[in-house]
Formats: sequence, structure tokens, C-alpha cells
Amino acid sequence: MTHTDDPRLPGLTSADTRWLVAEAQRVLTDLGHSSSLVDGIALTLDDGRTMGLDNLARTVSRMPRRRWTRAVRDQLATLVAVRADRPPATADLRVKLWPSERAHELLTYDALEPLPGVVAVLAAQGEGVSHEFGNLDLVGDRDEAYEAALTNVAALPRPRHTRRRIDPHTRNSWVEFLDSSDAYGAARVVVLPEVLRTVLRTGFPSHGVLVSVPTKFELWVHVPVDEDVVMTALRMSWLAFRTWAEEPYPVCPDVFLVSPDMHAVRLVRPDPEGCDLDEGAMLRLLRSLKDGPAEDRARKAS
Repeated sequence: MTHTDDPRLPGLTSADTRWLVAEAQRVLTDLGHSSSLVDGIALTLDDGRTMGLDNLARTVSRMPRRRWTRAVRDQLATLVAVRADRPPATADLRVKLWPSERAHELLTYDALEPLPGVVAVLAAQGEGVSHEFGNLDLVGDRDEAYEAALTNVAALPRPRHTRRRIDPHTRNSWVEFLDSSDAYGAARVVVLPEVLRTVLRTGFPSHGVLVSVPTKFELWVHVPVDEDVVMTALRMSWLAFRTWAEEPYPVCPDVFLVSPDMHAVRLVRPDPEGCDLDEGAMLRLLRSLKDGPAEDRARKAS
């Protein structure tokens, strides 16, 4: 199965997802906007905005079916009226993660790239519906918008946190699974130091951490402690690939090594046949784990 097969929105079946997308396009047409489908579960409007439907899907999934049509029209009408002709409120700005190839096709500005091949696109949270900006017409200054967006992402409620050893035969294969009910779970990687501090209650280790963002709702983190990081990275990549291939709103199946200065390298690139491990990066990580933090090496040398 690939991530484009049988798309579905959160809380809905595939059939209901197709209905919601078609109904959203029909309503937008009535409201004077043409739209095109993106990945079977999002819409790009004629004014450059890309509209995710995940929040709307969650809303209707909790309603009796007879109320769905009215709910779709009400929420989309509100969104179009508020966002079509004036800038978003600063407090509504966010970022969402896109694969870079999608950004090259749809963006007219240089997006932040927190991870190799993954960009953070400027977005805003509307009433029940979020959307992304393909251009800066409504956003204004790029740098100021990103500064506000990252501040707002850092202030979002803490994601749900579960800790699990992903390989029963690897003692230190603990991975922190952070899952968000909002549309900015993966986007929290742009404020990773804050996530480590407030959610995981730890500092940013000098040797870095492993992260994966398989879907836009999920951020996975592994804090390496010893050579078990090798098997953990491989197992983590397998789980990320499966999640990316099967769940809605895929972002990236890769596993990255992120340093405290937020420099990221792609450590493992999985595919249906196996994976590609950056051996040089892994060897440097293992050497760093063995040697310990720089301050410890300095004390030993003295």
C-alpha cells in the first residue's frame, strides 16, 4: 500500500472522506472559489491557499450524518469570509510540514527547512479549518510571519506522550511518541528544544536526538545513550515507513539526527525493500556517545 491509496480523513471512512472532499469542493464553488485536490484529502484554492480538511472531518465525525452538509457549508463559508480578503491574525499563524517536492510545486516563497527534504509552510488556524499559504499576499513579511508562527507553535498545548521500547531485544530502544489532536503535531519539530524541555523534561544532548515525522500529527523522538541507537534507528525507520504509507496526511518516512543547533541530517531512508543508512553520520554519533559530552572530554584531558 502507498500513501496515495484509498485516502481517508481522521475519524472518517474512505467513502466518507470522498464525500467530504466532494462536498467541500461543491460548497467552495458556490462561494465563488475553484479548487483542486491535493493528495486526495486537501484542497488548493484559486487564491493560493491550501486548505486541510482534517479539523472539519473531526467535527462532522462527531455529528449525526444528517447535520454534515450544513456543518461543511457553515465552516467553509466562515473560513472563506474571514480569510479571503484580509491577513490572518498574528495569533492564528502556525507552520505545517510538507515534503519539499510538494513545496516546489505550490509555494512562491522560500520556506523554512527544519529537516532535509521537509519544509515548514506558513499556515493559519481558522474556525474549525486550518489552511496553508502558497504565497505571502495575505501574510506580509516572511521573516516576521515565521517568527510569530514558531512562537505560536511553541505555545500550543502539549501533545499526548507515550514511551515505548520498539525492539524487545534492544534494551535502550525507547522512543517517545508525541501525538497531537491538532494539525501541528509534526510541526512541533521546529521548536524541538522546547519540546524536549517541556514534554520530555530533558535537555538537548550534545550528540543530538533522532526524530521522525511520518504524518502531520506525529513527532517521534529517540534520545541515544549507547550503541543500541543503531538497531533503534533501523526499527524506527521501519515503523515510520509503515505509518507514512498507511495513515492520512503523510509527511516523511525518514529518520533524522538533529543536533542542539537544529542542524539535521537524514540518518535512515526506508523504502519497501529495506533502508539506506548514512553510515558516516552513524559512526560520528557512536563516537560522540563513546567519548561523552565535550565538557566531559575537557575535564578528562585536564
